[in-house]
Amino acid sequence: MKWIKHALVVTISAITLAGCIKVDINDDAGSGSGSGNTDDPNVSKVLTGTIDKSITLQKGVYTLRGYVYVNNGATLTIEAGSIIKSDITEKGALIVERGSKLIADGKVDQPIVFTSGKSPSERAPGDWGGIILLGKATTNRPTSPAPIIEGGVNRPYGGTEPADNSGILRYVRIEFSGIAAEPNSEINGLTCGGVGSGTILENIQVSYGADDAYEFFGGTVNAKN
Repeated sequence: MKWIKHALVVTISAITLAGCIKVDINDDAGSGSGSGNTDDPNVSKVLTGTIDKSITLQKGVYTLRGYVYVNNGATLTIEAGSIIKSDITEKGALIVERGSKLIADGKVDQPIVFTSGKSPSERAPGDWGGIILLGKATTNRPTSPAPIIEGGVNRPYGGTEPADNSGILRYVRIEFSGIAAEPNSEINGLTCGGVGSGTILENIQVSYGADDAYEFFGGTVNAKN
C-alpha cells in the first residue's frame, strides 16, 4: 500500500480543549516498581483499556497503561500542559478508532507531552508505542474489507468520507516512542490511517523514537508546521 512519511518540524506547545463531559480517572500512586511513573511517585492517574464515552482529562500527569482504545464515537480531550507517560511494564499506546476523536489543541507555552514513564535519565527510544489515528477517509485500498493498520492493534482504517474528522493535534510532543508490537511492525510516533481533511495536525514534534516519526496510510488530512 502506498504511504507517505512526513518529517514535520515542530515547536513545543500546549493544549486547549473543547468541552466534553468531565470524568475523574482513578488515582493510582506509583511505587516506582514497574507501574506508575518513577519521577512522579505521589500522584499518577491511569488510562487503561477502552474509552467509549467522551471525557476530558484536566491538566495533570497521567499514565497510559497498555493499549488504550478510544472508540464508540467517543472524544478524548486532553487539557493544555498535561503530560501523558507510558507505564513502564505494560507499555502504552493510544489508538483512536474510526468515528472517535482526540482533541489535543494547544498553545506554544503549554505543550501536551506524550513520553516514557521512566525517569528522565533512563528514557530511551522504544519505551512505549505512540499515537494511532484511524479515520474514514479514502485510501488506495479496498473498503470492504477495510485494511488493518500495522502495529499489532488489529483495527481497520479508511472509508469513503474524505472530510472525516479525527480531532485536533496541535502543539504536541511525542517522545521515546516506537515499540515493536511484533516483528517488522513497529508503532510510529504518530500513525495516521485514512485520516480525513476535517482533522487538524499542526506543530507536532516527534523525537527520540525507535521507528518513524510520522507515517500516513492514505487519507486526505493536511499536516503542517
